[in-house]
Amino acid sequence: MSIELSLGTAKAVIFDLDGTLYNKKGLPLRLIAADVPHMFMLGNERKARKELMGRWFGDEHAYYEALYARVAEMSHSTADKARRWYEDRYMPQMQRILKRHYHVEPWAEGMMADLRQRGIRTAVYSDYGCLRERLEALGFDCSWVDVVADAPALGGLKPCKESALSLCKMLGVDPTDTLMVGDRDDTDGESARRCGMRFQCVKL
Repeated sequence: MSIELSLGTAKAVIFDLDGTLYNKKGLPLRLIAADVPHMFMLGNERKARKELMGRWFGDEHAYYEALYARVAEMSHSTADKARRWYEDRYMPQMQRILKRHYHVEPWAEGMMADLRQRGIRTAVYSDYGCLRERLEALGFDCSWVDVVADAPALGGLKPCKESALSLCKMLGVDPTDTLMVGDRDDTDGESARRCGMRFQCVKL
């Protein structure tokens, strides 16, 4: 499978990762199976992220403080335990699962090369951290794109307007000259609309 981009006059294209550059089918179940003793923590992390989506925290540290505090509250634990679980177990486990079971879509490399040849800037933008490590696990070479950025590092999860505008600034383009490509209208699409970008929905 390949995708056709509706580029128009776009000077930059921002790609979501999960569900856009690879098929994430079965990933939540694999994450649960890989860490059954902490499956409640995983569920609470997903709930906490949903509560925090779209909010602007100003920087990465403030976002993660809020995330760990909320996960700890839901789990009747402490923020430090939530942080250690997330950093020492959850994210490394996700990278191992991605490397073992998933791979970037075969059209990705060629598409990025074609866009670069046409002078169009590119970025990969994800709501989860450790983005470079996850891309590497999927077989995606970060040199294929101009910018690799995760939303937490920019201060807020999609569809946070400030994070998306910061990404456009990193790309050196105006939002109105940018195409957002993603699989979710409520996050990727709404990020685009809040900034004046165009959005193209992709379903693998």
